[in-house]
Amino acid sequence: MNKGRRISLVVVLFILVSAVQAFAENKFQAGKAAFERGDYLAAISALKDAVQDEKQNLEAYLLLSKAYLKADSVEQASVTLFQAREIAPSSPAIYELLGDVYTKQHVYAMAADQYKKAADLDSTKPAMYLKLADAYKRNRQYTEAAQAYRAVLRLDTANRSALIQLGDIYMRTKPKRFAEALPIFEALSLLFPDTLLIQVRYALCLYGTGNCDKFIPVGEKVTKVDPSQTELQTMLADCYNKTGKIDEAIRAYRNVNLESLSIEKLISLAKAYKAKTIFDTAAIVYQLALKKDSTRCDIPYEFGTIYMQLHRWNDAVRMFDRKIACDTSAGYQFASHYNAAVSMLQTKEYDGALAHIKKSISFKPEYVQAWVTLAETYDLLKQEAEEISAYKKVIELGIAGNADEEEGKYNKQLAEAYRMIGVRLLIGATKDTDLKTNKSKYAASADYLKKALQLNPKDCEALLWAAQAYQNSNNKDDAKKYYHKVLDNCPNSKQATDAAKGLKVLGE
Repeated sequence: MNKGRRISLVVVLFILVSAVQAFAENKFQAGKAAFERGDYLAAISALKDAVQDEKQNLEAYLLLSKAYLKADSVEQASVTLFQAREIAPSSPAIYELLGDVYTKQHVYAMAADQYKKAADLDSTKPAMYLKLADAYKRNRQYTEAAQAYRAVLRLDTANRSALIQLGDIYMRTKPKRFAEALPIFEALSLLFPDTLLIQVRYALCLYGTGNCDKFIPVGEKVTKVDPSQTELQTMLADCYNKTGKIDEAIRAYRNVNLESLSIEKLISLAKAYKAKTIFDTAAIVYQLALKKDSTRCDIPYEFGTIYMQLHRWNDAVRMFDRKIACDTSAGYQFASHYNAAVSMLQTKEYDGALAHIKKSISFKPEYVQAWVTLAETYDLLKQEAEEISAYKKVIELGIAGNADEEEGKYNKQLAEAYRMIGVRLLIGATKDTDLKTNKSKYAASADYLKKALQLNPKDCEALLWAAQAYQNSNNKDDAKKYYHKVLDNCPNSKQATDAAKGLKVLGE
């Protein structure tokens, strides 16, 4: 009898448990159906009963928390998830939903913590990393956000959302991470060829990495679609300039407000105008650059050379003096002093020119043309001995230079030096009325003039002077020879008339 009762009791209990499970299952299915049709309050009611009747049903807890979230009952959702965590602490779905709760509450740091736990438990879901990245980004943890987006791309290399957001992060950092952003926007530019923002950012990355050849066609395409892209217009002009497309650079800069350009861009533009010999406009641009920053030391020298082209000699000297004051390098000290001297010669400030040319030679004593200019300055100052000394230095350096560098390189300077020394000696000889002493002076003059004529044999004046020097040194044969050269090379000239007179004196 007792045995029969026990069996009956077990059967009853089994029936009751089955009934409860069936009831709970029915409630879960009812809640699930309500959730799917968007009736979240009905879903909550049914699912609450389901978890009450079956406290180990993780799926019911998760669906109930989702229903609470849909109904904006975030507190109840978090309580439900905490309960679920007690029965399944290793479920990534729980931590993902907790992250959703904190995201809905705008507590992004805590949301990121929960998403991170979910990703650590299951690292195969790109969508999880997208949520984690978004939470980091909203919390301004851009480094961590970038890492999460890269995790998405490891799982899904063509994930457009991750590409766009990661590229956005690289472009928001200071300084912008163009090199890292470039491959992302290169891929996006192919996926979204007609999306202006992506094409603009692709262009910026190309320019930011110094890739002018690829940038130019992209920049041209963007600015054609949207002419208001003035930053890209400026970049286009700069790249045209850097790639030697000077005309295109100048045209592009015409579409840009010069006041908005950086000093570097202004200098680039000024050099473009200089390259096209548009010196007046180059001067305007350099002036604007100096206005932006009067302390810049890389502008005065170039600006000074522009003023020289415009024959604004005093302004040129002013710029070269500024360069001398701010740049102590030997190269610029030499060039600035030299150009200042040349400019001052144009304004007949000979003493100032002399000081500058001497200073320039101290920095580059081997520069032949500087000694020529020094000799010419002494000539203008009527310092004949110093002039001859300077020309002799020209001869010394010119002969050595022709031998060591390039044959004939300094023939022009040598011809001038021999010629001018010969002239000075000839004039000196004519002032010496003592026939015993002036003969050797005439001979020395003739020797220098002869060397000048070896380099420039059709110099009519030098030919006549050589003939006169030989005549006065009593070298009649050479005198006749050079008088005839005047007649042969310079007929119908004043020198020819004088040569004929000289020959007549010599009996011809």
